[in-house]
Amino acid sequence: MIPSDQPETPINPDPPPNGSARPAKPEWTRKQKRGYHRVRSLLWFWESHDFQVLWVTLSTGPGGNADQLTYRHKRLRQRIESQLGYRGLEYYQVRTEEGHGVLHVFWAWRVPPGDRARRFWISQEWLSAQWEQIHGAPIVWIKAYKPGRRSRNRLSRYVISQYVQDQCGYVNMSWSWKRSLGFPLGAVWNTLRKIWQNRNAVRVMRSQREVPMLVLVKTWEDLLAGHPILLEERIVKLVLGQGLVLTPV
Repeated sequence: MIPSDQPETPINPDPPPNGSARPAKPEWTRKQKRGYHRVRSLLWFWESHDFQVLWVTLSTGPGGNADQLTYRHKRLRQRIESQLGYRGLEYYQVRTEEGHGVLHVFWAWRVPPGDRARRFWISQEWLSAQWEQIHGAPIVWIKAYKPGRRSRNRLSRYVISQYVQDQCGYVNMSWSWKRSLGFPLGAVWNTLRKIWQNRNAVRVMRSQREVPMLVLVKTWEDLLAGHPILLEERIVKLVLGQGLVLTPV
């Protein structure tokens, strides 16, 4: 499914329901919950470090090879870096079997330290021409992402509910975690969650009030934003270009 809005207006995508009554929301699968956490975390990380984000859809034409989508997306990013100067481009992508094969992508870029301010934008005409050369399909779609908590939450939910489901022929998702964070996002989140669960288990045995999930989420967001957190007698901080830096207390 390729959205049909015009290319240059920042958006807060959350299509309204048809009719006045909202339908009951289906229960998400573990895969969808995991995907929601990943994309929301990356959007928060990018916002916190002054990245500009574009939301992009790349299609496959009739007779095209959808199995080449990921590789050709890499070639496209290389052209964006070399021809447009957006070096250090980061991404998150969901691949589906809609139509003849589609990639739903976020691209993120920040002005390098010391450089003059610059807008991150790629014209639909240029993008269409490049994608047709690389993948044989001129149909693309691009929008600027509008930062903010409301936009982040709604867009994360929209992407996962629309594309990470069997009806859309969901294939996989991936992101530039080595370039973006320098650490595996899921593994570190699971470590923090396990510590939180263990502490709450002890508090329950002591008849103490459990630490709310909100505290865990806030700690996670602080870490992604580059703020130091205390983790088992160590100070942990995310430093761009280095990953997680651990300092004994």
